[in-house]
Amino acid sequence: MTIGEALKQVRLHEGLTQEQMAAGIISESFYSKVERDVHQIDANLLLDILVAHHIDVGSFFSKISNQKTKQEPDFDLMNQISFAQNKRDLHKLDEITEEIKNRKEKPSFWLQFRLENAYAWTLHSGDQIDPELKKKVKAIIVDENWNRTAYHYLSQAVIFLDIDDAYQLVNSAFRAYKKRPATDTFTLQFVAMIAVNFLNCCYHKHASKKYAELAIQFLRELPMDGAIGINSVLGTYYEALFNSDRATADEVADVLRKSGYVSLIEDTLK
Repeated sequence: MTIGEALKQVRLHEGLTQEQMAAGIISESFYSKVERDVHQIDANLLLDILVAHHIDVGSFFSKISNQKTKQEPDFDLMNQISFAQNKRDLHKLDEITEEIKNRKEKPSFWLQFRLENAYAWTLHSGDQIDPELKKKVKAIIVDENWNRTAYHYLSQAVIFLDIDDAYQLVNSAFRAYKKRPATDTFTLQFVAMIAVNFLNCCYHKHASKKYAELAIQFLRELPMDGAIGINSVLGTYYEALFNSDRATADEVADVLRKSGYVSLIEDTLK
């Protein structure tokens, strides 16, 4: 199965049009040609599409055979990075770092970003990030027109930023969303993710309570949608933490524990 065939299979399974599958990352016309194997797609753009639709990278590439690209190893490494980040496995991240250093070619910007991002979320700090990379990431976010892709990028990169810079960009993203509210599931998930990840940063960086209140209020104003229900619950949890309401925080944590989602707040329980 080729990349184009695999994309079409996933798209039809999800019930998406080609325009929806392209997710604003590439044009519908270009996507159509990729799906028909008329055009090849850059590895980073393909990854952006997979991430936008929450498609597991490893599962996607397990569908593909008889089509190799120079950039495929990056997808394997990114999958390893994601697993290491989810498990907060610094030792594995260090191993991946060494593997990348031993490769002849320079890592792509996206691979470097994913690795540094994994370290940052695992350590709850962006202090160790290369200043030049941090500067470039901030510039990319600032230069972006706020759309679904930009929202997703900020939700991941917020840990890179100083908390004051993060507050300004998050506030900008929220204002942009309110001006052009979108109710499609993916946009809702990404803007809700910005709020929750920012709240996590506020907690670990001991930020001003007004910063947290911005994100909590934004979550409350989002339309009711089952796809972001867990984000609303997490907003309630962080609100309780910032209000020193231990009883409510413990109650929410207990519900998350019983539901199998306690890993989402595990870093606040220690």
